[in-house]
Order: sequence, then C-alpha cells, then structure tokens
Amino acid sequence: MFTDMVGYSALTQENEELALELLAEHRTILRPFFAKHEGREIETAGDSFFVEFNSAVEAATCAIEIQTTLNQRNASQPKQRHILLRIGLHIGDVVYMDKHVHGDGVNIAARLEPLAQPGGICVSEDVARQIRNKVSYPVVKIGEETLKNISMPMEIYCVALPWAAQKLRSPRSKRVPWQKIAMYSAIILLVVLPAVYLLFLRKNEAKAAEHSKLRMAVLPLKNISDNVQDEYFADGMTEELISSLSKIGGLNVIARTSTMKYKSTNKDILQIGRELMVGTILEGSVRKIGNKARITVQLVDVASQEHIWSMDYDRELKDIFTIQSEIAKSIAGELKVRLVPAEQRQLEKSNTNNTVAFQEYLVGKHYLNQRTSEGIHKALTHFEESIKADPQFALPYTSMAYAYTLIGAAGYGNIPRSIAEGKARTAVMKALEIDSTLAEAHAALGYIKFRIDWDWKGAEKEFQEAIKLKPGYATAHEWYALFLAVSGRLDEALKEMHLAYELDPLAANVGNGLARIYYFREEFDKSLEQTARTMELDPEYAEGHFTAAMTYMQKKEYDKSEAELKKAIELSGRRPVMVGMMGALYGRQGRIEEAKAILSELQAGPPNNDKLYAIAMIKSHIGEVDESFNIFDKLMDEKYGILIYMKVQRDMFPQLASERYEQLIKKLGL
Repeated sequence: MFTDMVGYSALTQENEELALELLAEHRTILRPFFAKHEGREIETAGDSFFVEFNSAVEAATCAIEIQTTLNQRNASQPKQRHILLRIGLHIGDVVYMDKHVHGDGVNIAARLEPLAQPGGICVSEDVARQIRNKVSYPVVKIGEETLKNISMPMEIYCVALPWAAQKLRSPRSKRVPWQKIAMYSAIILLVVLPAVYLLFLRKNEAKAAEHSKLRMAVLPLKNISDNVQDEYFADGMTEELISSLSKIGGLNVIARTSTMKYKSTNKDILQIGRELMVGTILEGSVRKIGNKARITVQLVDVASQEHIWSMDYDRELKDIFTIQSEIAKSIAGELKVRLVPAEQRQLEKSNTNNTVAFQEYLVGKHYLNQRTSEGIHKALTHFEESIKADPQFALPYTSMAYAYTLIGAAGYGNIPRSIAEGKARTAVMKALEIDSTLAEAHAALGYIKFRIDWDWKGAEKEFQEAIKLKPGYATAHEWYALFLAVSGRLDEALKEMHLAYELDPLAANVGNGLARIYYFREEFDKSLEQTARTMELDPEYAEGHFTAAMTYMQKKEYDKSEAELKKAIELSGRRPVMVGMMGALYGRQGRIEEAKAILSELQAGPPNNDKLYAIAMIKSHIGEVDESFNIFDKLMDEKYGILIYMKVQRDMFPQLASERYEQLIKKLGL
C-alpha cells in the first residue's frame, strides 16, 4: 500500500502550521488501521505511507476503512481542513536490502497511487482479482496504463467508493483517433512521464530519508556515578526525557514501560530497533556528583547504527529541566521536526529550580514505578518531602494523585478507599492549580472522574485535554480507550488503544487492554491472539490469563477457560473477582456443587465489595437471580468500580438478561 495526501505541498506553502497539524492528524487516524489489519509500516515519507500486508484482502479492507473514516471526518470540517488521500495497492515480492526496500511490489504501488481519485483507491489487476467479492464495494476496471519500467501496459482498477463514484470514467468512454493517441502517448512516455516519475520517486526517497526516523525510543540512561544509589537519578532522567520528547507532536516516542525492559540488556541497537519498530534511538549516561550532573547523550540511526547527533552537558541540578528542553529541541532540529508554538512553550516551561525537591520527586517516581504496596507508600513519603522543599512544584502532586488512585481503585496499600480517593482528588486539583497545562494532571483527573466519580462527560473532557497537551502520552490514550470501551463506543476505543499500543508495545497492561477491547467487540479469535502476544512478553501477568479465560468462556471452550482461570487465580493471590469467575464457569457448565463450594469460600470472613461482586456473579449462574440483583443494586449505589463494564459485558450474565438488568445499566448513566 502506498498513500499520499492530496495538495499537501501546496498547503505547506500557503499555511505551514495548518499543514503540519493536518499531517499529524492524518497519521493519528491511519496508524490504528494499519495495526488493526496487521500492516507493517515500512517507511513514512512525510505525507506518504508505505505499508506491507499479509494479504491483498487485508490491505484493501484497511484502505476502504481509512477512506471511509476520512470521508466521514471531512463532512464535518470546512474545505480547507479536509484530509484527502490517494491510495495505491499492488501485490508482489518485496526485497529488503540494507534499510531500503525494492521490487515491483514497491514501485507499482507507488505509481498506482497518483492515478487514484482524491479520496479513492487504485489497484492493480492482481489485487482486483484477489479482492473481488471479498470487500464491501465493487472493484471497477478503469482502463490500461503504461507504467515506468513495466514493459507491458497494465490494467488499472479502482474500488468504487460512493463519494468518488461520479468521478470514475473509463479512458475509452470518449474515443480519440488512434494517430493522436500514438503521438500524444509517445510525447508523454518519452519526455514527460520519465521526468515526472523520477521527480516523484526522488521526492519520496528524500522524504523517507528525512522522516523515517521520527519513531524513536529513549533507552535507560546508564548510571556511571560512584554511588550505586544514584540509580534512581538515571532512571528518573530517562523518564523525564521521554516525557519531554512526547510533547512534540511530530515525534512518535516509545513509552517508559517498554524501553525500561532494555535496562542492562546485551541486545544491540539494531535488534532493539526492530523489536520496538523505531528508526532512531537515544542512548547515554548520567554521572551525578553532589549538586552537579554530567549527562552524555547520542542519537543513533537504527538502520546504519551511525550517530546522528551527540552532546555532553555539565550542569548544576537546578538546571536539569533546561537540559531536558535543550535535548528535546536539539533532537527535533536534527530530525527536522518543526515545533509549533504550543510545543515550544511546553518544552521551555521550568518545573522547579530546587534540587532537593527534584531529587525527592525522582526517588518517589522510582518507588512508584515498582507497583507494589510497599513501594507506593515509600513513594508518597518522598513526594511529600518534594512538596515541602518546593510547594509550587506541580509534578509530585500529580504523581501523588496517581499513587492514591492506585490505592483507592486498584487495592494497593492499606489506606481506606474513601480517604485515598479524597487525597487523590486534592492532590490533582493542586497540581492543576499550579500548572493548568500539565497533561499528566489532566489524565489523572480524568481517571478519577472515570473510575471513582462516574462523571463520564468530565472524564472524557480531561482525557482529551491530556492527549491534546501531550500527544505521545501512552497512559492517556490507554485510559481514554477503556473509557470509550465501557461507554460502548468500541470503534473509537480500538483506535485509541492501538495508539497506546503503538507508543508502549511491550507493556502488558496495554497489550491486555487491546485484547479486552477485541473481546468486547466479540472478535474472540483476535482477542486470544493478542493475549498470546502479551503472555509471551509477561507469562506471570494474571490479568492476561483472566482475559483469555473470559474469552474462552464465551467461545464455550470451558476446559481452556478453566486452565487459564487457575493460572490467573494463583498469580493474583486469589483475587476475589477471579475466584468468582471460576464459580460462574462451574455454574454455566451445571457443576453446581463446585460452584457452591467457591461461594462458601467467598462468604467466609469479613465481607467487602470485591467479595460481594464475586458472590453476585456466582449466584447469577446458579439460579439465585434475585439475590444476585440485590447485591448488584447495593454495589451500584456505592459506585463499585467493576460495574462500569456491565454495559459491554452483558454476555457475562446471560441468566440476568431482563428489564431489571437494563435498569442497572441505566443507573450507570453511560
């Protein structure tokens, strides 16, 4: 597949800022479709994409979905903001040599694309033969065309999209005397076309060389200080550099969760680049001595493994945010990414000049990232010390809010939920009071409104604001995707989760989130394929086994579901919701006594909402429907978190299908 934006070069001359904005939006729209159809992005040449697929049908289906989405988008936009693409498809061999690709699969796709109508799809005869009657629109022959370096004329086809149908016209519909055709063809083929195609290919080769490096990763900076305990500083600097670079809309920066897996790795740059699918990598080291730091960084081209840029910084710790800004701006300059004014302001923002506040914040982040109850409580202590040193430093308030949200909504720590939720809300509002442009704070507030308050409009507004302020913030895309999913907006949810997955491909929670959305969409095989990929990365991830178990249950493959549930229950320390799912599975199979044995286990000891939900789940599967509804009514009044999935998981409670169940969903207000 070869795609190109119509009129992009002209728009760049007229209004460069609008052109760059539409370019970024078009990439955001297209990439989830590539991922959805297992397309491999080979090159991104400015306003063009070159993508490889496993089949012609997948490529054509992807192209149709892209053009349909853009057509719907354009209908609500003024003409100057329209995004129009031409798409060319051909099937053939692709040969990889060094960092370039060759073969007729490349050349013909690139030469078909200009023949498509704006908003249209042009395909070769080989593709037309394979996709006919397998895609949602007719495939229409539009005539012969002689393409450069192809000895025989080719039959050209297009996909008859409704909004472009009136533009489709066979070259033979208005006949011209053959002598004129021969004369004009000779002139065009001998003089014009070779020059046009040469310019076209050179333009795209230049754009590919210029822009193929825009997807990048920051590897963990090495701590070369004499003090091993300064490891937190190197990790913190890595995370802050990722954060700064993610504010640049023209860059696609891999999230910390994925890159930290390469700490102390023996893998070379080329292997890491292939695994993360990035074109450039930033690596380096940190030496901290007292209140001073020496930071050395190198930007490396993955394909050639050559250094694009390197720099040493010797500064005091109070200037650390200035260093981050300088590095981000230098990288943008080297990769020829133009910073819009809002991005410039974000990068130049100074967070704190207090070295104690900054160091305490980094130590707190180090413990928070451990994701253990003990680590989260240690993190809170350091965030409090950071705030004490500089009460106007917004970042520790944001991280504190996230820590308390984990305690209140996810069961970490030993602080009562109501207290933790209150502290989370207070901290995030203070962060926004200090800095209303902090993307992390807007995302944290959105998560509180989503998971705790059930303020759906407020949550969506905050997630959208976070993404606007920091397009490369994977967590905001992940949380927003889950919000869209439970709202039943599953197409939008899939796009957002694909963006999160693109930014954080090795994070188990993001991979599992993608599997969950496939599950909600009843694409069970895709869900299981994604779960298998997640489990390959992290076999001990309980939530992944739980998702697989739910999916197998809906496929009525009960033995496989039971096996996955046993793993999930063991790895989670017998988390009640997972134990309850096992009871529900037994009930669904008619194994009532085994289901009741699990019910007795959950009813023993002091009750809590997690146990009550699990009990209601089992009761719904063993015929005790009224009791099940009574529990769900009580939990709904208390806004118990897991209930937000009830709209998209009706199939989990088939025995409850009734007006009373629909009334429960109405209480959610989704």
